Parts: sequence; structure tokens; C-alpha cells
Amino acid sequence: MSIVPINQGHSQDSWDQFIDFPLPPSISSFFPGFEFGFGSSVVNTRVDWRETPRAHVWKVVLPGFTNEDVLVELQDQRVLQVSVESGNFLTRFKIPDNGNLEQLKTNMRHGILLVTVPKFHQPTSNRNVRVVEIEGTD
Repeated sequence: MSIVPINQGHSQDSWDQFIDFPLPPSISSFFPGFEFGFGSSVVNTRVDWRETPRAHVWKVVLPGFTNEDVLVELQDQRVLQVSVESGNFLTRFKIPDNGNLEQLKTNMRHGILLVTVPKFHQPTSNRNVRVVEIEGTD
């Protein structure tokens, strides 16, 4: 039994369950500096960002694509662009200022692209250490 009517033809009385479904606002309105676009057909994908103590990590799920299909470009102003060769997917995001661009790495496996940008190493301060001025003369 089917709950949704199935119409094989393209008649005017075919039911479209999404015709009155409002579309959400653009993701860029929630995340300034983040762009997300599609070409003529939709790709079922997801982009996640996570910050760890040592790096910034983006996971881009691109089902059905291989590393030969995907292009990763580092552009001006610390912008990283990920796109697919067919033009069906494009996203851009700005790498935070504490990300070390020289050590940026990518890895793709089973349609999942990982982009890792290590953070600049910042020495930790030891609160129990202080500099003591030496008094006297030689």
C-alpha cells in the first residue's frame, strides 16, 4: 500500500508534495563567509567543521565521487574552495587565522573528504615559573 500517490505520467493533476513546502533561508545567512552552491542537479552532501586543540577539521561527504572528481583550492584571504569536476557541488569556507596553511592536508576515502589544517604551535605558559631579576654588579 502506498501513502503517496504515484503518477507515472506528467499530467497537470499530478501531486507534488513539495509545492507548498517552504524552503529554508540560505545557509550563508547563518554562517557568514560560508558559501554553498549547486549546479543543475542536486548532490546529497554534508559539510561539518570541528575544532580540536591541535587542528581545524572539515568533513565533506560527497557520495559517489572519488578524489579524481574533487578539486580543493586554497584561494586568497585564507578561503578554501571544494568543488566537483562536474560542477554539481561547490563550497567555500574561510580558514581561521590560527590555522597553519603550510601544513594543510586532505584525504579522501569512500566519498568522504577530510581537510585538516593544524593550528600554529603556541607554547604553553607555565604559571609557576617567573623571571627573577639579578641584583648586584660584577
